[in-house]
Amino acid sequence: MLDRTELRRRYETVRVIEDSKNKIIEACFAYNELLSHVQSLERDLQHEKNEYQDQKKLVQVYREDAEKCQLELNEKSRKEARLKFALVLVDGDHMNFRDEFIQGGQKGGRFAARALIKAVQDHVRKVEPAASPNIYYKIRVYANVAGLADTYHNNSIVSSKNVLNSFIQGFNMEDTLCDFVDAGNGKECSDVKIDGEILLSIDPRVKGSLTYPPALFEHYFLDIHCQHIIFCGSGDNGYARVLGPHRGSDHISLVEGPPFARELRDLASDFETTSFPEVFRSKKMSRKVSLGDTTATPLPTPPRTPTPNYASIAKRTPPISNDSTPMTNTSTKALATSSLKLVVCKNANGQRVDSPLQFSTNGKLEALKRHRFCYQFYILGSCSWGETCTYNHKPRLVERDVVDLMWIARLSACPKGLECDDQSCVTGHRCPRESCTGSDCKFPHGVDTRIVTPN
Repeated sequence: MLDRTELRRRYETVRVIEDSKNKIIEACFAYNELLSHVQSLERDLQHEKNEYQDQKKLVQVYREDAEKCQLELNEKSRKEARLKFALVLVDGDHMNFRDEFIQGGQKGGRFAARALIKAVQDHVRKVEPAASPNIYYKIRVYANVAGLADTYHNNSIVSSKNVLNSFIQGFNMEDTLCDFVDAGNGKECSDVKIDGEILLSIDPRVKGSLTYPPALFEHYFLDIHCQHIIFCGSGDNGYARVLGPHRGSDHISLVEGPPFARELRDLASDFETTSFPEVFRSKKMSRKVSLGDTTATPLPTPPRTPTPNYASIAKRTPPISNDSTPMTNTSTKALATSSLKLVVCKNANGQRVDSPLQFSTNGKLEALKRHRFCYQFYILGSCSWGETCTYNHKPRLVERDVVDLMWIARLSACPKGLECDDQSCVTGHRCPRESCTGSDCKFPHGVDTRIVTPN
């Protein structure tokens, strides 16, 4: 039998062994956990490596795509740069080339084109320093060539009207982008080409109005290839309406030949302005015209801007004079050239009825309309607009012409319509077109035209 001491010794031995075994087991568990953690980390690392490789490949694809896009963009920019141009728009009726160019015929046309291109190049380099040195220059001149030839001839600048045609040929031949275009035989044809103005027909067989789409100025202003517009039409008030919406634009320059018309002068400070004295005349030419037995010299700047209704203007004018004393000047105090007396006529319903008028010929109406005579001055006897009126106050018209002018004035509908009681109103109160159906017409229709009460 073992004594107590031996038992204790053996017990301690067994306990130590057990403790060692437990530590080994615990160490194994810890190792397994560590191994598992390491394996997990290795998996995560491999996943990150895979993600990195994928992203690296994606970045490479993006880089290749970006490089390709950049090359395409550069090529597009180079192509667009080859299409960049500056536009020169010239109203040839109001902006006239220097006399020596016109007198030079075909050679003069070539010299004029060169001088204009040189002046425009210098100006664009000044206002657009970043512009491509290879920028194109499109020159577009629009004019009533027949009327302009008459003007040059009547002012003794050329001996033959054919000289202008030779000039135009030379101008067009000098450069492929230089075009002098015959806009048509009408006073406003050039304006319509440039600003797309709405014109009213005076032919009683035509209803309504002829509406033109947005014209050259607006078309080129919206063209991304058009880097700059040089506008040459300083003598015409009507272009104020076109330029007004673009106040402050640094892509538009105004060129002054003849002094800026009043409304353009008010806008000029909002644009880059210049002048090409080596190209254009600084003064307008007088335009002598004939109407029957009457010879006239119109004011140099007939307006195109819509004028206030003459019925409202007339309220501020003196009473109609019956004096037919010949007019000796263009003063707004001059006496009327017509002895016509205006009266307000009404039908049985108390509605205003225009008294019957018979015009002479369609040709005379066209001639009167082209020369834009002041209705207020000729029909009412005086013009309340003073020096600001740019309608024609010359010459002294015979009464037959004044009757025709009244017929033209009645083509504009009175805003008061059948309720108008204004004795000085010269606009129309019923439709003058017998075949009019009333569709889109501003005049009253179906009105009893029998006059009952003349006031």
